[in-house]
Amino acid sequence: MAILILMNGLAGFSQVTIEECQRRAQEHYPLVRQYVQIEEAEAYRLANAGKGYLPQMRLSGSASYRSDVTRLPIDVSQWGIPGIDIPTLSKDQYGLSFDMVQMLWDGGEIKSGKERVRTAAQVEKEHVGVGLYALYKQVNRVFFGILLADAGLQQNKLLQEELAQNYQRVQACVQHGIAEETDLHVVRVEQLKAEQHATELTRARTACIAILANLTGMAINETTDFVRPVANTPLTLSVNRPELSLYDAQIRNYEAENSHITAELFPKFALFATGGYGKPGLNMLENTFAPYYIVGMKFEWNISHFYTLKNRRKLIRNRIGQTVLQRELFLFNTRLDMIRENKEVERYTEQLKYDDGIIRLKTAIRKASEVKVTNGILSVRELMRDLHAEQMAIQDKISHEIAYLQALYDLKFTIGHTNE
Repeated sequence: MAILILMNGLAGFSQVTIEECQRRAQEHYPLVRQYVQIEEAEAYRLANAGKGYLPQMRLSGSASYRSDVTRLPIDVSQWGIPGIDIPTLSKDQYGLSFDMVQMLWDGGEIKSGKERVRTAAQVEKEHVGVGLYALYKQVNRVFFGILLADAGLQQNKLLQEELAQNYQRVQACVQHGIAEETDLHVVRVEQLKAEQHATELTRARTACIAILANLTGMAINETTDFVRPVANTPLTLSVNRPELSLYDAQIRNYEAENSHITAELFPKFALFATGGYGKPGLNMLENTFAPYYIVGMKFEWNISHFYTLKNRRKLIRNRIGQTVLQRELFLFNTRLDMIRENKEVERYTEQLKYDDGIIRLKTAIRKASEVKVTNGILSVRELMRDLHAEQMAIQDKISHEIAYLQALYDLKFTIGHTNE
């Protein structure tokens, strides 16, 4: 099985659809790798924020020399009482301590901080999603360019066959004296023009295939069959673009920031323990090295957060308001594009209703002209004119069919229904 897959990759895709190209383009685009980086960064930040629940530990030490120390202004020697001596602290003092603080309640600051990390990461992911979504339109343009070239080449082949038959017909007329040698030149000129146009179409097709191969990373080439999509109109015209998810994610991020501001207003309660060894210890009347410890509970309340509370709230509301306005503006412009593209679909639908009738009449005129040329009552130039008119009608239909499909896919892209 693996060998078959490898052989298929080396030989190239025999048949591809526009949906497959769209999916492959998103998978192949370098920006998609940013999802992994965003998720990794989110995991690191969440892990760091979660460490706030663990005991916070600190080891510190000091060695100092003081110009003076505390002394009791009492001369006990005057009392005449033996055994009483009040020591004087040394001017050189040393200390080593280990402090540990265990948070009991932080007002929800750690929890709200983790939510900020999650919502910020989601905003970054939505930004990537918007960038990847733009690939749909690039793929659509290139893919339909290939389809247009394919249809043009197919029709060009039929035209060259028709010109070859007319060349033989005119050649027979020349042999019978009905037409002149220059009439053959007229047909030959049209043959050369057809060959020239085929070369142009082939070059355009090759260029589009090269672009699509780079966009998708697929092993496609000139032999690949590009399947014309089925003309399915969107089931609904409601807008479902990734930009809307981005705006929603930004609003959630601002709301998470607002919750974090609220959490900062509460006091924080914690247990603490300190163990140390120093000279002096806790007993300041002992001028010796001694161990000591302190345990207890404390609370901290940063009241200065209230100074900027009102302005910080207003700033959050301002940012949310700007985002809501951007969302409304995006929807407004998208609906305008939707109306325009929907009208394009309707326009090509109407044109296609008339194409077959026009072609049928142009073909009848061309066939009648061929009979007249054979009978010597019509010039070859007039026949070429009628043949050209028929081919233009056929080309118009081909262009209308591809343009109709592209207009449908442009409409799907605009409203965000690319999977329908």
